[in-house]
Amino acid sequence: MAMQAKTESKGKSYGKNAGGYNAKKRPAGGDDGKKSFMDQKLAKKQRKMQRPHYEMVTRAKQIWNVIRERDVDKAKRATLVDELYTLVKGKIYDVAAKHDASRVIQSLMQHGKPEHRSQIVLEMKEHLIEVSKMQYGCFLVQKMIRYGSTADRAAIVKCLTGNVVQVGTHNIAANVLEYAQEYLKPAQLTALKLEFYGREFAYFNAENKRNLPDILAAHPEKKDDVMKHLSTILNRMVDKQLLGLAFVQSLLWEYLNNADHDDVMQMVANVRDASLALLATRNGARIVNKCLSLGAAKDRKRIIKTLKDKVLDACNHPSGYLVIMRILDVVDDSVLVQKSILAEMNDELFSIAMHPSGRKILLQLLSPLNTKYLSPDDLKLLEPPILPSPEDPNVQVVNYKKDPNARREELLKGLLPKLEEMCVENAAALMRSKEGRDVIVEVAKRSSSSDLADSVASAALAEPSEDEEEPLHTDANGHYALRRLIKETTLAEPLLTAVEEQLPVWASTNRGSFVVLAFLEAENGSKNAAKVVKKALKPGMGDLKKLVDSQKGTKLLLEKLQ
Repeated sequence: MAMQAKTESKGKSYGKNAGGYNAKKRPAGGDDGKKSFMDQKLAKKQRKMQRPHYEMVTRAKQIWNVIRERDVDKAKRATLVDELYTLVKGKIYDVAAKHDASRVIQSLMQHGKPEHRSQIVLEMKEHLIEVSKMQYGCFLVQKMIRYGSTADRAAIVKCLTGNVVQVGTHNIAANVLEYAQEYLKPAQLTALKLEFYGREFAYFNAENKRNLPDILAAHPEKKDDVMKHLSTILNRMVDKQLLGLAFVQSLLWEYLNNADHDDVMQMVANVRDASLALLATRNGARIVNKCLSLGAAKDRKRIIKTLKDKVLDACNHPSGYLVIMRILDVVDDSVLVQKSILAEMNDELFSIAMHPSGRKILLQLLSPLNTKYLSPDDLKLLEPPILPSPEDPNVQVVNYKKDPNARREELLKGLLPKLEEMCVENAAALMRSKEGRDVIVEVAKRSSSSDLADSVASAALAEPSEDEEEPLHTDANGHYALRRLIKETTLAEPLLTAVEEQLPVWASTNRGSFVVLAFLEAENGSKNAAKVVKKALKPGMGDLKKLVDSQKGTKLLLEKLQ
């Protein structure tokens, strides 16, 4: 009982509501708390007032708050800009170095007169590298590059010369070099880039030395030193997570194309986990493709892992699609590809088919290495991955085990039904689209679905909606898709049966005549196609002959029927 009483007493003494150790401490007097807060606020303000240029910075911020607005009167802005320039002249670095005042100088750089901008560059020259490394100061340097005159930019380049590696490997300052890619002249960018190969090339550069191959060709005896120097820099960039920057990707791509195989494989292991960041540019996509081509199964698996939940974005990206195509082309583990890549594509096939980049992935599966769909650069990146044999380095072997055609058939086994379903549901939209029309044609070549034939026929016979200006047979993309479907697939016969009554209407238009002509030229079409077409057109043959001079399609159609 005594113990119980003691416990209860202890609970009462230290409970939450009893002011125990969990209780919130309050000042002894209510007014004292307010006074304490006000005293702290006043003390903070007094400390700020003791800082250098306090009044000037305060006024500069007030001006900045006005001139940064878009709807400010031009005359008023010009007056305030002049006042701001007068305030900060001679103290520009001091203001720019303050985290809360850097934007003031940025705004002056943007809205100021040419002489204002030149003065900013002049005062900042000595501090350019230092400011580039500041979290907010780097934005000022970017503004200087963007809004500066030709002479100002030349001065900035001169300041950067000799410090390019230092700037390019700094996680903040590197953004300055990235920004410069858009505004500096190619010759200036080349001069800065040469420093990554060795400082001596920056100071003693020649016009014929513009990239790494040029340097190595001119100085073959220095190849080992140059490649080692560049490798060290690139590894620092990898550690600083700078692989998303275009100039870094350009350097890395040059390195991978000129380094020895062992060095390349070492770099592949370093960059494979940054594949998602590399997809930002075409050079970056080329790098990932190189990693996929030369890497082992575990490297490929790591790259695929980085794309989790980002496959659709990669498919419909101007350069990301190259990586998805390469994965489908070289990864032997088809189960992994189906679960990781195709599984994310299955529900978005229409979006992919209608995208200029995404469609290439589907077309490469359906009609591999077709020059009609892929550019020369695409085809080059899809060349078989070759590397030295582990047994004999002098022998080159292909870096996959499965036959490419067998691999594609495995992938299409699960994907083709989904593609057929997508085409059935969206036949009209696909045929009217420049991107989608080729996809539905290639799917139809492999499909034996009667639903697809019915869907195409329905789309061909449908009246144009409010958004569609003309029927499918006269649409620029639609009539082309119909012609290919008739001539290249097995849909010619069912389509002819479905649209027979509409043939006279189609033949009265130029594009429609080419569609009707396709029935006569189709290799897989009906044997009595000519008879069916003649019978359908016979009642209006006189009217069609009148159109021969004005419509080439009608002329060719009638010549074919003779």
